[in-house]
Amino acid sequence: MIPLDESVTMPAATAAARALSVALQPDVIVIASPSRAGRRSALTVLQLLTDSEAATVRPALEHLVAEFRQVAGELVDQMRAGVAPGSDIDGDCPETVRCRDATWNLQPHGEHCRFEDPVSGEVVEANIDAPGAVDPYFLLLYAETSGRHGAVVGACTEGFHDMCRLLDFAGITSG
Repeated sequence: MIPLDESVTMPAATAAARALSVALQPDVIVIASPSRAGRRSALTVLQLLTDSEAATVRPALEHLVAEFRQVAGELVDQMRAGVAPGSDIDGDCPETVRCRDATWNLQPHGEHCRFEDPVSGEVVEANIDAPGAVDPYFLLLYAETSGRHGAVVGACTEGFHDMCRLLDFAGITSG
């Protein structure tokens, strides 16, 4: 983290982060952070997965994405089956659904629903209208909680940022 002079405004910090990002390799990201109580604005520089590392983990990522899309689709289908036609999903959604030999708790919110298996702790955060959509944060959460995708989780030392890099490298669009 690079602390900035107190006189540096957030727009100036953002511009500096963009300029620095252009000058660095694609596997490095620069984030401008605003000042907070007792802390100055700062630039954070993160080393992400290299192309070689991303290529190594790509088959595991593709397996993860396929599995996530399948499970999310099944869960959303089960949720929709429990909602009367023409009803509001947020208001009339069942509290649980049965899927894959487990009972999942549901927490719909806007265009998403959080499905959680309380026994295993597995979490699927799915887009209700497009369950196959891949959000980097939600995909990483699924990988972490499923316990079946250690190669991808282990590769994402910078969390969301590495997952974004992996998805970009593999040409998998998020949505």
